[in-house]
Amino acid sequence: MYRVYITFNTGPRHLDTDWCDEQTMLRSLGRLCYGPVSKMRILKEIKVVDEGDCTVFLMQDDQVVHPKSEEVV
Repeated sequence: MYRVYITFNTGPRHLDTDWCDEQTMLRSLGRLCYGPVSKMRILKEIKVVDEGDCTVFLMQDDQVVHPKSEEVV
């Protein structure tokens, strides 16, 4: 199960997708990274955490911070 958080350039953080399965999380990431909101450039950060509160994905300023490309198998 995953949660998807977004942080706007203006500062507020928002829970975009509450506890969801992997497919729902991937659809949310696709929408956030490639949909209209990405073209508007209003997001500072996209963060995905798992049930253990571990960060499984982090994008800041349109750059993937975690996982690093060499970590992806």
